[in-house]
Amino acid sequence: MSVVETDSIDAIGVDNDMKRVFLSIIDSLDWDDQNVHLFTLQEKINTYLYFIESGELLKAFPNSKGFDVCIDLILMHVPSDEAITFFDKTIQILLDKDIVFTFGPKKDVGYVEHK
Repeated sequence: MSVVETDSIDAIGVDNDMKRVFLSIIDSLDWDDQNVHLFTLQEKINTYLYFIESGELLKAFPNSKGFDVCIDLILMHVPSDEAITFFDKTIQILLDKDIVFTFGPKKDVGYVEHK
C-alpha cells in the first residue's frame, strides 16, 4: 500500500504497552508537484479519519477500545515548507478529535536525501 491508494489503510499496528493504535501512511512520493502531493495526503488522511470515526477501527481491533489513536505519516523524502505548514495544521485539527498525528522518515533509514 502507499499514499496514492487514497481509499485504503496502508498499515495498522497496536502497541498494548502504550495503549496506542498506529495507523501508518507510507509516503514515497517526492515533493516535485507538491500541490498534487498535498491533495493526495489530504484524501488519504480523510480516509483514515473515516475509518476511525465510523467505528471500523474498533470492529477490526476490538481489544483496542480506550487506546489512543495515532496517524503516523512515514515520509521517504524531506517535506517542503508548505508541507510542514500543512502538517502543523493537521496536528491541530486531529488533536481536536483526540487523534495524534506524527510525521517523519523511517526511523532506521532516514530520508532518501540524507543517505
